[in-house]
Amino acid sequence: MKKFFLTVVFILTSGWAYSQQTKRTIDYQYFRNENSYYAYELFKNNDAEKNNQLMINFSVNVNYKKVDKIYIKSKDIEFKMKFKEREETVKTDNPEQKFFPIIFNGDDLVAMKLPCETQIIFKLDNGLQYTLPLNNCNIIEFMKKN
Repeated sequence: MKKFFLTVVFILTSGWAYSQQTKRTIDYQYFRNENSYYAYELFKNNDAEKNNQLMINFSVNVNYKKVDKIYIKSKDIEFKMKFKEREETVKTDNPEQKFFPIIFNGDDLVAMKLPCETQIIFKLDNGLQYTLPLNNCNIIEFMKKN
């Protein structure tokens, strides 16, 4: 009876742990000082296995309604990235943080053939823009494996 009970608990725990892994993080970058915080998390949902859709949760502590444009910059070259807003809400316990959920095709970044050291620039509807590092080689490597 003990073995049966432990087996059932193990199976239930394993199933719960597997179901909690709904996304695989590829990159996370942030900037923080006394007055400002902004960040992005780049990931792929496990339920999007069959396509090359990648997702970004962009976060900043200023008021804005949307991200107008996203650029990928390498030295003097800037590419405008095609993206869409995801129809989901990112929940947080920090009311100062505003999230903008984004989806885009990972193949678009791979096709740009950029070097590893690039930057991602988020331009907001309020005129502000935020720049963070983006390791393009991590994305290319991830896309090859998946």
